[in-house]
Amino acid sequence: MKRQNMLRIFGLVSFLYFFTLPGQAQEMQSLYFMRLPQANLMNPASHLYCNFYLDLPVLGSANVTTLGNRISFSDLVFPGMGEYADSLITILHPTYNIDDFLNKLDKKNYIAPSAHINILSLGFKAKNLYFHINFAENTSVFLGLPKDFMTLVFKGNDSFAGNKADFSSFGLRATTYGSYGLGVTADISPALTIGVRGKFLSGIADLSLKNKGMSIGIDGDSYNHTLQADLTVNASAPLEVKKDSAGNITDVTPKEEELNGTANLFYYLINPVNPGFAFDFGTSYRINDRFSLSASVLDLGMIFWKRDINNFSSKGEFVFKGLDASPVFQVNDTTTLEDVANNLLDSLQSVFEPVHTTDPYTTTLNPKIYFGGTFHLNDAVYLGLLSRTEIHKKNILQSFTLSANASVSRFLDATVTYSYSNHSFNNIGAGLSLRGGPLQIFVLTDYVLGFIHPDEASSLGVWLGVNLTFGCRGKSLSDTPLIW
Repeated sequence: MKRQNMLRIFGLVSFLYFFTLPGQAQEMQSLYFMRLPQANLMNPASHLYCNFYLDLPVLGSANVTTLGNRISFSDLVFPGMGEYADSLITILHPTYNIDDFLNKLDKKNYIAPSAHINILSLGFKAKNLYFHINFAENTSVFLGLPKDFMTLVFKGNDSFAGNKADFSSFGLRATTYGSYGLGVTADISPALTIGVRGKFLSGIADLSLKNKGMSIGIDGDSYNHTLQADLTVNASAPLEVKKDSAGNITDVTPKEEELNGTANLFYYLINPVNPGFAFDFGTSYRINDRFSLSASVLDLGMIFWKRDINNFSSKGEFVFKGLDASPVFQVNDTTTLEDVANNLLDSLQSVFEPVHTTDPYTTTLNPKIYFGGTFHLNDAVYLGLLSRTEIHKKNILQSFTLSANASVSRFLDATVTYSYSNHSFNNIGAGLSLRGGPLQIFVLTDYVLGFIHPDEASSLGVWLGVNLTFGCRGKSLSDTPLIW
C-alpha cells in the first residue's frame, strides 16, 4: 500500500472522530445526585414525582466530555528554559528532556472523548408507573496508547534492545449511533423502586480495532524489529478500496459525496441499516428515613454493522529494519518527525500488507455499573457516595464520587462533588438547577478546575439542559426514593 494511502487510513480515524463528534458519553457523576429528569439516564429506577416532563428538543440537554489519564495540556505545552524562557515549547522541542514526559505516563494510557445529545426526552405518570422516552445521538471514541509505544517512538530502539515492546493495550474505537429508549419505573413498595429500559439502536458509523496481540522484539545486535501481530480493523463507513491485479490494496479513500453531514445523520437515524439493541436496569432501596442504596447496570447491548463494511486484517510475524526517532530531540540534528513517520511507513508497507474483506461484524457497547448511597441530614440536605465502573474490553475506567446536595428552595437545587476519576484526585464538580414555574434550567460539571485552569486539566466536560415539568409534588424524607 502506498504511503499516502496508509496516511489516508490514519486520516480516517480523525475523520470519524470529527464526523461523529456532534452526537454514549461518560455521564457526569454529579448528575446522579441531582433532582433532574436526566438522572434516569444513569439509573432507570430514578424518577421525579411529576406527572409530566419534557427535555426540550434542540434546547434540551447535551453532554460533551473529554477524558484522559494523567496527561494535561500543560504537560505538552509549557514555558521553555534558558534562551527559550520567553517562549512556549512542546515535548518535541530539542531542549526538552523527553524522559520527563515519559515518566508521567501510565503503562496503559488513553484518551476518551464522547458526547450525548438528547433529540427528544420526556416522561409521564400512569397510575403507579412512570414511563420515560428518550431519543438521542451518542458518540464515544477510545484511543489506548501503551507506554512502550510512546517510548519506542520518542527514544528509539535502544530502550528495548534485546527485549520486546508490548503493544497489547493499543486500542481504537470510534462509534456513533442513534438510541431510541423506552423505560418504566415502578414503586414496588414504599421502600423499593425498580426500573428497566429497552433501547433500539441505529448504528451510524464505526471504526474498531481488534487487537488480539501485538509486540515488537528488537534484536540487540542487528537492531532488526520483529513485529508479532494479530490485528483486525473493522470499519462501517463509506470507503472506496482499490486493489491491483494481485489483490493488494492500492488505495483507500472516503466516498466524500456520501458524507453530507446532517442529512447523512438524519438518514441513518430514520433508516436503521445497522440495527442493535441494549438494556438498562436499576433499583433503589430506602433502608430508613435517613439511608438509601441504589444500583444500576447500563448499556448491555450490541450493534450489528451491515452497511459500508470494510475489514483490514493482518496476522503473523514480520521483520523490518528498525526506526529511530531520537535524532528529533537532538539540538543539532535536522531530522523531523515527518522524516521518522515516512521511514516507518516505508518499513511497514513492505511487510504489513492487510487482507481486505467486507464481512459484517458486531460490536458491544461499553457497560457501566453504578452503586450509590445517600444519607439525609434533613429534608433539604443530603450526602451521597457513588461508585462508577465503565468497561472498555480490556480496560476498566473506575471512578468514586462524594457529594453534598441541597435544596435551597423550591426554585434552587445545588450539588458539590469530589471525585477520584481517571487516576486523578483533582476533580471537583458542581451543579446548579434553577426553576421558574414549569421551566427548569440546569448546568453541571465534574471538572470545575478544568475550566479555571484548562492547561492543567486531563479531563473536561459539561452538561447543559432545559426542562419543562408539570404536576410535581413536594418531596420529604417519608416519600423519598433513591436519591431525593
